[in-house]
Amino acid sequence: MATTTQYDPRQNLDVRLRQAGASKTVYALVTPEMETVKAELLGSSGGNGPDPIRAAYLDQFRHAWTGKQNALHRRFFDTWLSWAKPMAPVDAADFPFSYPTAGASEPLFHLIADYGNRARVERFSPRLVIFRGEYEGYKAYAEACSVPVAEYERHAWRDVADTVNPQDLLCLSQPSAIDGMVWPEANAFLRRLSQRANPAQLVLDLTYVGATVEPPIETILANAPCVSAVVISLSKPFGAYYDRIGGVFCRSENLGLFGNQWFKNLTSLQLGIRLMERFDVFAMARRYASIQQSVAEHAGHTLGLTLMSADIFILARGSADADIDPDLVSYLTRAPGAIDARPRLCLTPGMAERIGMASPNSGTLP
Repeated sequence: MATTTQYDPRQNLDVRLRQAGASKTVYALVTPEMETVKAELLGSSGGNGPDPIRAAYLDQFRHAWTGKQNALHRRFFDTWLSWAKPMAPVDAADFPFSYPTAGASEPLFHLIADYGNRARVERFSPRLVIFRGEYEGYKAYAEACSVPVAEYERHAWRDVADTVNPQDLLCLSQPSAIDGMVWPEANAFLRRLSQRANPAQLVLDLTYVGATVEPPIETILANAPCVSAVVISLSKPFGAYYDRIGGVFCRSENLGLFGNQWFKNLTSLQLGIRLMERFDVFAMARRYASIQQSVAEHAGHTLGLTLMSADIFILARGSADADIDPDLVSYLTRAPGAIDARPRLCLTPGMAERIGMASPNSGTLP
């Protein structure tokens, strides 16, 4: 008996997006600057043995019994604190426990899983609270841990701050994964939540710090009392997604991540340190702002949408009244129907082509 494959209209939309140099999913932009720093870190093997740079690189993995590797993650965190300060100052004294991680996904999963385990031990009903359209990983990790998820409209943030159960856990990205913009009310939300006598705890996801051209009017309030953990990653700012460079600052010790002090990726930490020392927190977005704008204009013309650059330099967003192609607009809007909801798309495919970092077959879907 012959079988038929059900047609998925989203596949056609993905083809159209790729042909326009865009995508719905956010992909990291690998840049020449990134690969230059990586080459400098690794050095050359050479015909007569490694050069001094590679020799030093190889030596860092040796003699583990001396404990010489133990301090590298502390240097990484010190570098990040200084690098991110113009955008998101974090007082390390408020977060005495820091753990190197494989990007942001590892600490996010651990924090949600630990929260679910604590709820079972302390016998309360766990619930993860997010705004609709937020990074989909929050919901996926919670569901994997059997933690129910409640989604609220972001425009109702005052009500959420006032009424959320003190035993709930919240996750918030800033700059925001919802629309690729710095959320102007984020600090007001953090303050309002913190002013409660017994505020719910919040995981602040700073994944996109390092991906904007300039700081917001007010720097991110990472030290708000309601913030129990701050998650960081260099994946999107530097195109280092598969290098898995990240970490987390915690107010209390996390036993699930405790071993990461030793079980860490030395190459990723070294690469992260060098990138942050070479480029300030706004450097990559400044370098590629004009290309972002050009690719956004091209993608908008090709797709029949009015697009403009988002705060995050690899993203674009559509106009609020975009209605030329309702199916495409709905597909690209992370919170359809929400007040001020706009399409959001990734420009990485087109930007990679413009800077000579795309493969010959990148214009077609597999």
